[in-house]
Amino acid sequence: ETPPEAAARLRKELGDKDLIVCILGSTKFQGAESEELVKAMAAELSSAVGSRVKFVTGGMPGVQEVFAKHCGEGDRVWNLLPVGEESSFGVGTQLNAGANLEARRAIFGLLGDLYITVEGGPGVSEEVKAAQARGAAVVPLVRTGGASSGMFDFPAAALEKPKWASETQWSLLFDKEDVVDSATAVACLVKEFANAQKTPNIWELLDELIGLDRSSLTKLLGVVLTILVVVSLILIYREVSRERYDLALLHGGFLVLLFGLVASVAFVLTETSRLEEENKRPIESPASDKKKD
Repeated sequence: ETPPEAAARLRKELGDKDLIVCILGSTKFQGAESEELVKAMAAELSSAVGSRVKFVTGGMPGVQEVFAKHCGEGDRVWNLLPVGEESSFGVGTQLNAGANLEARRAIFGLLGDLYITVEGGPGVSEEVKAAQARGAAVVPLVRTGGASSGMFDFPAAALEKPKWASETQWSLLFDKEDVVDSATAVACLVKEFANAQKTPNIWELLDELIGLDRSSLTKLLGVVLTILVVVSLILIYREVSRERYDLALLHGGFLVLLFGLVASVAFVLTETSRLEEENKRPIESPASDKKKD
């Protein structure tokens, strides 16, 4: 099984439509506040993002282990290890792929949609290079130093703010003042990325093409259909009064088609609204769901 094949298999296991967030970092904490930051970040991410976001570690000690142990109950954490190895974390679901650590790293770099980095050395830089080369997003906690701050040939482009990220949240990745603020910023950035990945619905596409929102388009369609119905009724009345019943039937058939069109438009509007509501639900955090219960 090649790394691309293994990554494709794992994506199916995790859920093709889910957002995969991979955690990268040092196997031993170097900074005084790094461990506290990872704990706060794990707790914030667990409560702030919905069930469609899944977290994957490489099963290594240090950053990955601390994250896994502090990300809620660990039910949305997966630990990827080489074939034949077992995770010692005691939390999360185990995944196995790759004959050795090098192969596992190659697969890890092909798996995620977004990578969060804390500290790190040459290994972290290499995995980020592979991830960024295929278009994956990177959220580096620059304040923690190491690879995440640009060392060890970490790709410079990964330190630049992406289009989907807000300036305020991105700046907090550099700010060493408050651990909680930086942890919250990471959670906000993951949510911003998730929202940016949503497929635009038919109304957003129409708005982009013709510059009309759903409300305006619905009103316009209503006016046009009303005019067509009135014109059809006038024509039917005229032909009946002239005793040209064949033409009256022709206009009547057109009227029936109009009513069918009105019913179809109403159905599409109803189904679109229902599907949009369903798509919004996964983005809600588990914490808010518990409050509703």
